[in-house]
Amino acid sequence: MGKAAATDLRDKMMQADRSRRNKMRQLKVRSSKTALLTLTRSHQWTDKMVYILAANKSHKYRNGRSRILYIGTTKKGANRPAASAVYKASEAFYQLRGVRTIDVHIVTCAPRKAMQTWRRLESALLDVFRNKYFELPKYNKVRPTTKEGLFSPNVLDKIISKFGVE
Repeated sequence: MGKAAATDLRDKMMQADRSRRNKMRQLKVRSSKTALLTLTRSHQWTDKMVYILAANKSHKYRNGRSRILYIGTTKKGANRPAASAVYKASEAFYQLRGVRTIDVHIVTCAPRKAMQTWRRLESALLDVFRNKYFELPKYNKVRPTTKEGLFSPNVLDKIISKFGVE
């Protein structure tokens, strides 16, 4: 087989392959009717903050029910709550029955020199949650150590109770 014959054979094969590809059934494309993730601009949105992920449905804990699934902090910048919400939501949607929406709530405090106040706020919120429900939120694994007296226990309890079911 000569070079010209090989080229003609290759062209015929490519043309047959193109015609076969054109005959494939087209895929359906769909778009959601409502927004799946909405971010709202807030003056509280900073690089160092605590966030609470709350589901539309309450979850059963040892001492009651709460909508809180996770309490976390932004260790790697301000985009962390959105990324964490998507990751934790994908877990919750598969594991928890009836959960349709997960809201992200931001909790902040004033800064102090040479102190990571947002991390202490996270540990204080986790401590209040644990004292109230006798266990950590569903998707929290490690409980940070707390230092007493930096935050008002009444205010922290009010924040946690906002997501509880009475």
